[in-house]
Amino acid sequence: MFSKSFHTSLCVAALAVAAPAGAEASTTGPLVIEASDDWIAMPRFSTDIAAGGVFDFSALVDAPAGKHGRIVVTPDGRFEFADRPGVRARFWGVNLVSSANFLPKEEVEKLAVRLARSGYNTVRIHHYDRSLAVEGAPSGTLDPEALDRLDYLFATLKKHGLYISTDLYSLRRFSHEELASFGIDPEALEGLSGGEAAGWFKACLPLSDAAFEAWERFAHAVLTHRNPYTGLTWAEDPALIGICPVNEDTLPKWVDRATGRLKERYEQAFAEWLAGEEAASRVDESRDAAFHRFLAELQIKTNRRLFASLRGIGVTVPLTGTNFENTPGMVAIREAYDFVDNHQYWNHPRFQPGRRFQLPYSFHQRSAINGHAHTPRVMMPSRVTGKPYTVTEFNFVRPNHKRAEGGVLMPAYASLQDWDALYNFDYANRADIVLEGAFGGVFSIANDPVGLLADRVSALLFLRGDISPARGRLTFVAEPSIAYAEQNTSFPTAFSRLGLVTRIGSRFGDPAAIRAELPDDTLVVDRRSSSASPAKGIHPADRSLASALVAAGVLPAGSVDAGDRRFRSETGQIELDSEQGTLRVVAPRCELFVLPPRAALSGEICSAANGDTFGTVSVVSVDGLPLTESARLLVLHLTDAAPSGTRFSDATRQSWEDPGKPPYLVARGDARLTLKLPGHARYEAWAVDETGARLHAVPFEPADKAWTLRLDTARGDIPVLAYEIVRLPR
Repeated sequence: MFSKSFHTSLCVAALAVAAPAGAEASTTGPLVIEASDDWIAMPRFSTDIAAGGVFDFSALVDAPAGKHGRIVVTPDGRFEFADRPGVRARFWGVNLVSSANFLPKEEVEKLAVRLARSGYNTVRIHHYDRSLAVEGAPSGTLDPEALDRLDYLFATLKKHGLYISTDLYSLRRFSHEELASFGIDPEALEGLSGGEAAGWFKACLPLSDAAFEAWERFAHAVLTHRNPYTGLTWAEDPALIGICPVNEDTLPKWVDRATGRLKERYEQAFAEWLAGEEAASRVDESRDAAFHRFLAELQIKTNRRLFASLRGIGVTVPLTGTNFENTPGMVAIREAYDFVDNHQYWNHPRFQPGRRFQLPYSFHQRSAINGHAHTPRVMMPSRVTGKPYTVTEFNFVRPNHKRAEGGVLMPAYASLQDWDALYNFDYANRADIVLEGAFGGVFSIANDPVGLLADRVSALLFLRGDISPARGRLTFVAEPSIAYAEQNTSFPTAFSRLGLVTRIGSRFGDPAAIRAELPDDTLVVDRRSSSASPAKGIHPADRSLASALVAAGVLPAGSVDAGDRRFRSETGQIELDSEQGTLRVVAPRCELFVLPPRAALSGEICSAANGDTFGTVSVVSVDGLPLTESARLLVLHLTDAAPSGTRFSDATRQSWEDPGKPPYLVARGDARLTLKLPGHARYEAWAVDETGARLHAVPFEPADKAWTLRLDTARGDIPVLAYEIVRLPR
């Protein structure tokens, strides 16, 4: 019944050797993805969305953005709009990166319509500062043509109901004169990538008034100029919902890489700090712990200065920072923000020394589910209890052949954790990718059929609130003496894994003080802490943490198995098996399954039996009614996709040598989906293309009290990744 679905071509010398179905070939030599019986060519790939089609989620968008007033943070740590008190505001969006922010005006309208139909209600404008600044000119000098295009993009997105988030420094370059005034030797930056060079500025900013003033001139120029297409400055526009003054400014990361004069300045500043009266009283701290405390206090002080500068020009939107890394030592810094933001990737490429973003790239090709939902899970503890939480960068990076699982993992666990906003990084990082889907890079979902379709459905599920948040809450107390002593140590795994069951977050300070502040929370501390007291609801994060919390009635019985392999959310809607690599999400308006080869999972309404290829199967109500009552269902069946000629060094796919070129190829995969829909009702089913337009009818008949739909990506003349099921009037 099921076809072979993992065929690849191995080009060894002039020979093509087939890899066995469901397994990697043992033959050594390059692996090239080519059209075959099991890699089906997609003659065209469009990022467009058919109006009224099954992928048209524009009903989610409430245009224009800003119509309900400015965004505010509520006392209970959520977003809402000033003119809609009591109504929670939630966001799912994408990043527009680099030249994708500077489109010709005739293309901007098309993009805004397309994003709104995708269900997105926000866009992060990112990596724009390098193109907006005039190279070689003093900071704050903006290119008028680039600014006009950026203003038009802002205004058009706003018109179509998409809110804006941004940062005020990411990759902008400085003149040699400015660098020298910061205390940076320009020669030290020669040959560095944009991100590495930016790290020098981020490290320099806390110690240099000149660097701060350069940041301030640019930030004020962007925020106080009047947008001719809205009549408002960016600072006063309610469509702007969040600002990070300096992207990924986690200070220990950049200071650790400092050399030369910059390193000497930090050593001097640290020595002066050590000589201070308050610091001198902590004689029991190791030098490393003291240094990390010094960096935290310095970053907090710098943040206050950045924030005061923005508030001084009338900026009212929530502010954040330190949006990278997951360690207890970051909690003290994040507590001072209006909201917490973070970034995390699954299978981010690794590079050869000195060849950042130059082929070949290395990928581990593992499943995030085998890693206990790694990408959302490792971020969960970094939420500060009582503050909104956003993820402005995440991606399940191609060419990971199991990246489709991200379209189930992210909406499921972001919903369970009750997060406030997520942005896929990225929609496109070049102007030619935005509308035409031109190929390039590894992050842009606009040229990846799997990533694009998965993210659309994620937006629908998250913004509608289809998957319930957990009711309970665990708070990890990061104690200064431990957190600073091991700055680079992540939150305990025993704690982060409980985010697969209930809500988790963190606070910084003394557990007794946090207990008084959060009397209803169950607290968790480092296993080495002397503050653990299960009788007082303070548990150590050791191997027995899960069983101790089940025994105490904090977690439901059966939520974690004895081997820490299977986790069931306290809502009962999400079940993950890290050993089998499966994920099951069952809610009234959706049922979602991640399926390794030949696996089968069942929900309340749906059951899916997979063939020989890893895949995901999602069944979602389009009209918002429960699945059994819905008049329109969307079925998504995702395997893998790659451009023709994609080449790896061998069958492990861990060394990516050539990204290939269109046309795209979709991995052959099939599955049997059964749905317990009302027997008295009449339905029809359609295969649809990536725009949501109908291609052709497919068999869908009741049998044995269930309706059966055979899923096959190779069905018809073009690959089929989605289906529409319509309930017919009686």
